[in-house]
Amino acid sequence: MATELQIREQLDTMLSLPLPLARLEKSLGTVKWPDQPTRINFPAGQGLTEEQREDLKARLEQLRQAMTGGNLSAAQLSKARLSLLTKLMLGYPAAGASSDEAAQSRLSFYLEAVSDIAPWALDAAIKRWVRGDVDKGNVDFAPSPGALRRLCEEELEPFEAQIFRLNRLLSAISMERAMDMTPIPPATVSNQSGQTISLPRLKVMK
Repeated sequence: MATELQIREQLDTMLSLPLPLARLEKSLGTVKWPDQPTRINFPAGQGLTEEQREDLKARLEQLRQAMTGGNLSAAQLSKARLSLLTKLMLGYPAAGASSDEAAQSRLSFYLEAVSDIAPWALDAAIKRWVRGDVDKGNVDFAPSPGALRRLCEEELEPFEAQIFRLNRLLSAISMERAMDMTPIPPATVSNQSGQTISLPRLKVMK
């Protein structure tokens, strides 16, 4: 199984697109017809090749899998989170005497807070707290479960933004189709398992 560092390194390489695709994504336009979702369109005469489209689908699926821990089994996810949180609690023991029951309750709160967080993001969040690389909170003590989750979500934000960009490219249509007011059915893509996934209605980032 890949280490958290290896997973993060792999993810970091996916935060940028090949230059032609990056330029194409920045050049996307929008068209709005009454009572219809905003359409995202390519510039006139431009679009994705079939090879580029397949590459984007693969990138999107890999990002989703890594961000959610979908590349690990349920048992591996549970073990990894438990190991990281146990290490955190041992490094920041509760003040005063603490019974085994209290420690178990404390651990259960942390597990609930990060129950859907990929281990690599939890690992990165804990390391940020240990280094004091946070805007709020007394790093002399362990973060609260809620504070730890917020740190995890901050780790995920760049990857969520990249997923948004990939979805914009995959959902974009030609300018000619965008200017035709005939309603368009929801866009779909197929993941690596062959399942059809509806692309979300994208908000226009200002």
